[in-house]
Amino acid sequence: MYIDPTSGSLALQVLAAAALSAVAMFSRAREASKSFFRSLVSRGRRWTGSR
Repeated sequence: MYIDPTSGSLALQVLAAAALSAVAMFSRAREASKSFFRSLVSRGRRWTGSR
């Protein structure tokens, strides 16, 4: 199967962009969820008065 250089280069760029976007999206989602749960834990500690 032959893929000419222009189409092959474009396809590789699309795949690379998709992979990097997925990594960035999952990283941001993980940090947001960690921040959310940390805020719940700290809020719970404030309500109960425990340290």
